[in-house]
Amino acid sequence: MSASSVIAKRLDGVTESATLKLNALVQSMRARGEDIVNLTAGEPDFPPPEEAKAAVRKALDENKNKYTPVAGIPELRERIAKKTNNQQPNAVAKFGEWKAADVVVSNGGKQAIFNTLMSLLNPGDEVIIVSPYWLSYPEMVKLSGGTPVIIEGKAEKKFKASADDIRKVLTPKTKVLILNSPSNPTGTTYTREEFTAIGNFLAKEAPGVWVISDEIYDRILFEKTEFVSFLDAAPELRNRTVTVNGLSKAAAMTGWRIGWTVAPPELTQALLTLQGQSTSGISSLVQYAGIAALDLAEEKFAEMVSAFKRRRRMALEILAKAEKLKVVPPEGAFYVFLGVEAFVKAGEDSMQLSETLIREAKVAVVPGTPFGAPNWVRMSIATDDDTLRKGCERLVEYFRAH
Repeated sequence: MSASSVIAKRLDGVTESATLKLNALVQSMRARGEDIVNLTAGEPDFPPPEEAKAAVRKALDENKNKYTPVAGIPELRERIAKKTNNQQPNAVAKFGEWKAADVVVSNGGKQAIFNTLMSLLNPGDEVIIVSPYWLSYPEMVKLSGGTPVIIEGKAEKKFKASADDIRKVLTPKTKVLILNSPSNPTGTTYTREEFTAIGNFLAKEAPGVWVISDEIYDRILFEKTEFVSFLDAAPELRNRTVTVNGLSKAAAMTGWRIGWTVAPPELTQALLTLQGQSTSGISSLVQYAGIAALDLAEEKFAEMVSAFKRRRRMALEILAKAEKLKVVPPEGAFYVFLGVEAFVKAGEDSMQLSETLIREAKVAVVPGTPFGAPNWVRMSIATDDDTLRKGCERLVEYFRAH
């Protein structure tokens, strides 16, 4: 019996991480003593809040290590509901406050999205995704039995989709639209007016379509960019919108795996059923850390956000020296998306170029191909200033020479 005949067919067409080969190359070259600047990190390089660490120690001392409710302990869910209400005052004014009962705490934002897709999709249902997209969106749709439908984002439109773009791909099979603002990998953010236009369109012309609003980078914003929660701009879609968020990016707590959904009651019950029969509640200890992090004032994260702003400014100044390199300045998150079409060889894409950059420029970036952007690469600014400066200068040197 062949291995392929053993594996479930639901995995057909689901791709493994495209960056594993590149990570292995980085490790092997470093093992040989080569100086490789790694600009691939998808997580803040800052420590978690001291208050969160103290909360875990206190929970340990008090033996709070038993199973918790599937949806999370009530105190944590209450904090999440409060945070969401604060970010969605227009929806609250129209429909009332979100309650703790509307929240399901999951193992990171990834499980929150996966649970939602598994709970909403039937075989053949279509999910609209805007490229460049977080690379797991299409794969999770496939695993859930759905079909990804991609809107190709344009650099001149800051990679954002409009209501007209959505209208062109809408079919009777469309079930979900995924929006991500600020975006991974582009750092693009939607304005209030843009979200309102999309909400008005969906309310009038797509009554059966749900929205998953991935707001995981909500705190990390640059310049005068305003964070806009989708439902605050489109409150009329409250009964078919799932707000996904977590503490991985905005509170530098990636390994703690604290994510959540805030959703209408019927869907929340489905999410509880699914999670109850799969992972159950997340680690009891980190839930107390989550409470501590959500109780902190914004000032506690000002240093981290300020550092990302400074690094963004420095990176853009250096990268501007490479004339044929396209750069769309990020408005949030901690990435810079680089258009490298002028440097990609015929018949190749950014996968091959990324390997070349590791070998020749001694810089590791993430290829845009698995993000749906084969002529782009993603560079992280979540590293110290000196490392970032060295990496940017090496990239400029390579691109100017080629």
